[in-house]
Amino acid sequence: MEDWEYNEIFEVINEDYNEYLKLNRGHEYAIARTTNEYTNLGKVEDFIVDTAVGEILLTKDKVFVGYVEGISKRLSKFKDLDVSNDLTQEEIADLTKRIEKVLDGLNKVEKDYNPYSE
Repeated sequence: MEDWEYNEIFEVINEDYNEYLKLNRGHEYAIARTTNEYTNLGKVEDFIVDTAVGEILLTKDKVFVGYVEGISKRLSKFKDLDVSNDLTQEEIADLTKRIEKVLDGLNKVEKDYNPYSE
């Protein structure tokens, strides 16, 4: 994680999501723009991005099934990686807990099959 600090990614994603919401174009627009801004930052960073986006999605009544499937698939691979060179033990523990919460929440959330609904 050369360009980012662990907590910085969570903070900037939440800030940008809220800024996109202020444009009054809706949650789907804000989440899509935020996701697009932070794709392919790096191996570990991408797990943090998916976790932060997943946490935002869990605040909604319904979540588009594409996000549920994509984020769940990617986050389920985290346990197979060795990230000890990129994150501290505390960060690994925190991220692991957050990933588990997102995976559990996405498994239970009501899925929306219409990508254009709000």
